[in-house]
Amino acid sequence: MSCKSSFEARLKDQYRAYQLLKRKLRTSLASKIVNNLRPTDLRNIYHAIHQERPQSGTPPSVEAIPNARESFLYMALFVSIYRSASRVNINTEIDVDAVIFAWDYFCTLFPNHIRERRPYGRIRPANFDEAWIIAQGIKDGLTELRYCKTCHRNYLIIHGSKYQPICQICVTDKALLHT
Repeated sequence: MSCKSSFEARLKDQYRAYQLLKRKLRTSLASKIVNNLRPTDLRNIYHAIHQERPQSGTPPSVEAIPNARESFLYMALFVSIYRSASRVNINTEIDVDAVIFAWDYFCTLFPNHIRERRPYGRIRPANFDEAWIIAQGIKDGLTELRYCKTCHRNYLIIHGSKYQPICQICVTDKALLHT
């Protein structure tokens, strides 16, 4: 019986690895989720899917992801989708399936933004790495989704960011009114 469950666990991990790597998640991040596969196996799977080597280097920090106030609007949308799709408390653990669903749905909403490379645009998350880092930031307490009583929308706060921990939607609306 344990042999069967061991095989099932390995098969499940391989499928999960495939789902993460086909969205171009860095293998260093995927290795923290997929326990039954070695980092070398993950790199080989990545190469087999994309016919290129996985991206190397340090993943971006959650504080470095937003590059404009408007980025918070898109990030709050992504986190709202993620929270709605999750079957667990996203403040204590990452729901891998919910992150995948939220990313795929987010991509259908914004089909023309670049997924693989980190563009210098305002639509964030710009790739699955950034989506994963945001979900990780929520679990680690670096990021939180709050409700604004003024505009009645969800907004995202990133602790340690250069942006004030206030509703960026209200700030953007005020800036548009004064121009």
